Amino acid sequence: MDNEFMEVIILGSGTCVPSLRRAGPGQCLRANGITILIDSAAGTLRQLLKAGIRQDQVDLVLYTHFHPDHTGELVPFIFASKYGPGFQRTRPVFVWAAQGLKDLLQGLVSAWGEWAQPAENSILFEEIPINIKTSQQFPPLTISTIHTRHTPQSLAYRIDSPGDKSVVFSGDTDFCEEIIEISKDADMLVLECAAPEGKKVQGHMTPSEAGIIAQEAGVKRLVLTHFYPECDKSDILTPCANKYSGPVLLAEDMMRIIV
Repeated sequence: MDNEFMEVIILGSGTCVPSLRRAGPGQCLRANGITILIDSAAGTLRQLLKAGIRQDQVDLVLYTHFHPDHTGELVPFIFASKYGPGFQRTRPVFVWAAQGLKDLLQGLVSAWGEWAQPAENSILFEEIPINIKTSQQFPPLTISTIHTRHTPQSLAYRIDSPGDKSVVFSGDTDFCEEIIEISKDADMLVLECAAPEGKKVQGHMTPSEAGIIAQEAGVKRLVLTHFYPECDKSDILTPCANKYSGPVLLAEDMMRIIV
């Protein structure tokens, strides 16, 4: 992959609510030879395979927060990495999330025993501070974070490539200035929009709120995702487009978007 190539794959555009149309939350970013998984609802490993990506090709997992619909595939990921025939990765996989990640892992090990304990040096867990903005290298990419309004451990991620391409993943969040800040002039913002206009859900965004954020941040393209089933019966695009003058995509499972 050259420095100009970034691709986002929507693995799951839904929520915790079971849906035949939409799998639970999960996205994949491919850039500069790196494969990053952002959140992993139950079933995400199968969605990856549908996208043509094996589990042992994942280099980094980013968790936006610890709700079960975003972390449900963590134990299966560990289990398959340790015991799955055909798993050929020799370099460690990194898992990043907010402070509390190691407590989560310890709780899973307490519940599942050795089945949830990664093999030595196979999966490395790193906690990210939530009270400050961060920026760190995952060569050749730069990954920045900021705390958002959803849970005490909620983070949004911005990923910048050496070719000056950038994409932001909001995770679950209510309207907040932090999303605008981290998304400034990004090439793409993958933003949650859980509820239709006029049916606000605390901790989540409506289409018009999403449009305001995209407009104020000056992002070049907006992708809305994390839809409750009621969104599929509602006009999501119009109230968003009334606030944001750029192109808007409504995510569907297995959608592939070149940044």
